[in-house]
Amino acid sequence: MRRTTRTILGLAAATAVIAAGAPAFASSASAATTATAATAADGHDYWGYDYSKYYDDSRAKAKGSVWVDGADRVHVQGRLYDKYSPVWLCGYVQVKFENADGDESISWAKKCGSSGYQPFHFWQDDVDNVQVRVCYWDNAHAKKTLCGKWDYVYEVDGDDEE
Repeated sequence: MRRTTRTILGLAAATAVIAAGAPAFASSASAATTATAATAADGHDYWGYDYSKYYDDSRAKAKGSVWVDGADRVHVQGRLYDKYSPVWLCGYVQVKFENADGDESISWAKKCGSSGYQPFHFWQDDVDNVQVRVCYWDNAHAKKTLCGKWDYVYEVDGDDEE
């Protein structure tokens, strides 16, 4: 009987906490919406982290932002990190720009070693979508390996096309 009473009191207390927390949660949600609106207001959309596949216990990762300047060039900038990978593997990020005709242009950056990050900044005219993918660069075989999935970080809406 004592255990049942404690359980009922515990459930009542948990219910009261949840009920009291609901208004706080609602205000947190509106604060998150405000933060998102502020992010969109500066013209930058933020993406990442995007990751390579694992090699033992390490993965390369990248994050950054994308925006369109006054000359309608799409810019992608970010930071590439390579932590805890063996010396023969380097973090490697690819940025693929594509236009409505299906023409593609791929830019890349590489980061070897655990200290710090490698900044990158690429831009292109006449772009309808941009994708980012993080891989490793295998120095021993001079090729990319262990690539993560392509992530769309920019797409032209149907209303934005001319």
